[in-house]
Amino acid sequence: MASDVVLSRATAADSPAVRTVLARAYRTNPLMAWALPDASTREDACAAWLGPSVDRYLAVGRVHVARLDGRVVGVAAWRLPGAATPPGTLPSPAGVLAALVGRARAGEVLAALGSAAPLAPERPAAYLNYLAVDPDLQGQTIGRRLADAGIAAADANGLGTYLGTTDPRNLPFYGRLGYVEAGAVALGPDGPTLTVLHRDQDPASSANHMTVSP
Repeated sequence: MASDVVLSRATAADSPAVRTVLARAYRTNPLMAWALPDASTREDACAAWLGPSVDRYLAVGRVHVARLDGRVVGVAAWRLPGAATPPGTLPSPAGVLAALVGRARAGEVLAALGSAAPLAPERPAAYLNYLAVDPDLQGQTIGRRLADAGIAAADANGLGTYLGTTDPRNLPFYGRLGYVEAGAVALGPDGPTLTVLHRDQDPASSANHMTVSP
């Protein structure tokens, strides 16, 4: 079935499907379980919280999707260095989180996430904020193909890449992609550990980078 999956650049019309894949895939993610503790509403809350970021990445970042029979089943969303975010656009991710869990709790969550900022690369790099595959199709190399497409695009632009994960099960996967741990922070006394990983640009890839259908 994985051989039938096609990768392409996402468009604004894909936003609802992308939010849905993220919400389904992240339902048990340690960060989401900590920030959005009500399991009965977590998928909807996750889609709402991540929705504004998805829309901004679609506008000024790089988003690849995997499609099976035309349906979006996987996504990789990258924040690119120097990409301008339209000012004053609502809702904001912080505003949505505050609406979901209260302003005080949202402030705690965002401050904890911000504590990992010193672990970012010193040089400009593309940040893989979201990589997700529909739970029914995980383990079929779709995530690897999505990640490879974004890494190849970054390599072609002379950029390294980095990411953060709170799920220790992801570490071997990213290790196989060439990422190394840059450090980790605990997200508060009751939160998960966020591990930041870096991958340097591969100069050899700039001449033979992977492409996806337009």
